Amino acid sequence: MLFVSQAHTQAANPPVIFEALAGNKGFASQMMVNKAFEGSGKFGFFSVANISSRWSENNSKDAMIQANLTFEIIKNLRVLGGSHYTPTTGLRPTAGFIYSVSFNDFLFTINPRFIGFSKSSIAEGFAMMEYKPEIKENWRGYSRIQGLYSQTIQNGEHARSYLMLRLGITYKSITFGAGANFDRYGPFKESKQNYGIFASARLFN
Repeated sequence: MLFVSQAHTQAANPPVIFEALAGNKGFASQMMVNKAFEGSGKFGFFSVANISSRWSENNSKDAMIQANLTFEIIKNLRVLGGSHYTPTTGLRPTAGFIYSVSFNDFLFTINPRFIGFSKSSIAEGFAMMEYKPEIKENWRGYSRIQGLYSQTIQNGEHARSYLMLRLGITYKSITFGAGANFDRYGPFKESKQNYGIFASARLFN
């Protein structure tokens, strides 16, 4: 999952970002909406949709979709609440917080949260760091490390985890380069790796 924008760190209201990775094993996409409500300095909407599939699949079996309302408690720290969906767990409520801070050309975000409020609840942690050094006018380097780990609260079993790596360049609102996804599923940590090229676009700045 991606929680912050690839826009310049001083952007007051980040754009919608769509990213696609075409790799040796399959296709993966991610779309993020991270917007403040117009006229409100505290409330916002945050949504992330991740979908991936193998080239041999006719229908994707791997998806995570979340939609949340957010409220800024203090600078850089927001609480969130909303819904979370996967084909395995179905539609469930979720709550947590997001802390995001930028300095120079770095951007760091963490997002711990709970999914579901029952015996089958899941505790999940997300972290991401982006580095976007300026090269020259309209051009920036781009690198990202993004990871997620979730486990069941009742017995502590692994539920889902991933590591995403990106390295490329940005020209205006388009970013492209090389990418790798490492995914693990379920208590036995069944794994899937996907290496390829990615491209992303910032929309509705």
